[in-house]
Amino acid sequence: MPKVVDHDERRRQITDAVCRIALKGGLGAATFRQVAAEAGVSVRLVQHYFGTKAGLLDTTLQHVGERATKRLMTHIEATDGSPEAVLDAFLKSFVPVDEESRMAGLMFASLHAESVVAVLAGQTPAPERRTEVDMLFDTVSDQLKRGTALRGAVLEREARLITALITGLGQYVLSETMTPQQAYDVIDHHINRLFTTA
Repeated sequence: MPKVVDHDERRRQITDAVCRIALKGGLGAATFRQVAAEAGVSVRLVQHYFGTKAGLLDTTLQHVGERATKRLMTHIEATDGSPEAVLDAFLKSFVPVDEESRMAGLMFASLHAESVVAVLAGQTPAPERRTEVDMLFDTVSDQLKRGTALRGAVLEREARLITALITGLGQYVLSETMTPQQAYDVIDHHINRLFTTA
């Protein structure tokens, strides 16, 4: 009988290979040839599943995002459900402290860098990048609305500040410019400031 191929599992096998390569040499090292060799498949199969490198990277980011979301939900479920605790768990989930969170941070940082390069080259960055920033902003805004007296322009300003802050903290920890504990201390400071002055 012909072997039944699990296409979803095969795609994940390939995107996991992208992650391993990116951890060692950055996204630039994730050529179709290198990815195929790392995954133990043919270059043609990688092309068949993803078409282009952009398609491969977008799917990899989606898979990394799904795992990051599962990890985040586990952290949130362990809280008391208060807006302070939920926001704390949400923000700290972006601080790379292990291989899984380092991979998520690396992928998001690399794709953000590609968006910056695209803008400098006069191109329009992929709309997904904007969607990710909007998701961060909306989540932060929702928790601030639940737990503080901030409203209107002030709430929006604080939500924008925290959205930019968490992105920067993650990159600082990735580059070892800052330790995870130092990043946690910054997050604690901002949450305490916002919720104790409400």
